[in-house]
Amino acid sequence: AAETEREAVMSKIKGNRRRGSKATWFLFACNATFAAFLLRAQYNTGAGAPCTNNNSRSIIVNPKVGDTTQSNNAGEDPFALARNQSFGFFDDITNEHWRLWQKLYLEHQNHRYPDKPLTFHPDATADQAVPEIYRSRNNHAGWSSTTAWYQNNYEPNFSCPFEMRVGDPMNGDGPKWVCDPHRIKKLAEARKEADPDHPGCVIYSIGSSGDFSFEMGMQNAVGEGVCEFHIFDMGNFAHMVPPELKRAYYHKWGLEKQKPRKTSFLGKMGPPPPGKEFYGLLDTVELLGHEQLDVIDVFKIDCESCEWDTYKDWLSDKVPLLHQIQVELHKAPVKKDAGAIDLFDSLERAGYLRFHKEPNIQWGPDCLEYAFVKVEKVFTEGKILA
Repeated sequence: AAETEREAVMSKIKGNRRRGSKATWFLFACNATFAAFLLRAQYNTGAGAPCTNNNSRSIIVNPKVGDTTQSNNAGEDPFALARNQSFGFFDDITNEHWRLWQKLYLEHQNHRYPDKPLTFHPDATADQAVPEIYRSRNNHAGWSSTTAWYQNNYEPNFSCPFEMRVGDPMNGDGPKWVCDPHRIKKLAEARKEADPDHPGCVIYSIGSSGDFSFEMGMQNAVGEGVCEFHIFDMGNFAHMVPPELKRAYYHKWGLEKQKPRKTSFLGKMGPPPPGKEFYGLLDTVELLGHEQLDVIDVFKIDCESCEWDTYKDWLSDKVPLLHQIQVELHKAPVKKDAGAIDLFDSLERAGYLRFHKEPNIQWGPDCLEYAFVKVEKVFTEGKILA
């Protein structure tokens, strides 16, 4: 399955190289139709439009890795295993240490009670919880609450050697834990070297409420002008974007579950309709002209529960790979195919490792901050989810 996934990705990348010149793709991405051009101009605010010639996908995450479809065999290269299995992100981790990380991951348990993972959840039924704990549910919140459930499930299963709480200021509500920001800077420079038209680093920040501490912190961590910031919120906060935050674009809409799009009689999808308060992730990517991007380096989302409606869209092969996801989870809904357990397990099956977990103790006990980084599925092979 991992080989099939990598072959599909590489085939798509190589196909993009064959299908047209840079000029052709630039016209396709930015000026496919006059209506699409006007639509993007309407919704982008900042110093110039962010739509750039993003056709050159080079390679997922790191253009210097080479074709990872060939093998994950370390051979004589002492760093090949981590580099190949992380899309080139971890390029200085020895094979020995990477195997140890994988061993720790495979030994990690997601639940205190794997056979009854909803134990401690306030919405669990008698048959879904350990009997003695279920009988105590009315005695104390520690036996039955969202907080109790998170305390007993889904701890981090990976560690980033130089993870950093990113924000300016870095304390309080707003900053996020980011995996090794210095690697993001390094990769951005490699992409620009391989393709001067590449944006380098792209960050989506869903939910703002006029707080730009995270974006300022990311700029401080990677350098001014290294990343392109796209900030989304339904509120009128565009005027509050700090002028010192470079390459920042504010978009006045929120994120919703991607809806099916109407097709023309030729079978082609038209551009997303203008003037909406909410757009799906695929619509958002197309509105910004990012269809040909390989990767969105950081996908930060704090949208007051929209995560439960949209998380499956994060994994779509129709949008760029979201390499890191920083999300604040609100409560923990119990739904068969769209609840808390499915969110965590879907991300893990897709290769996302949890490297940080932090309760938001300032604004609500039912809010948990999680940070994920994506690796090749071969790293997670052998793990059986409850």
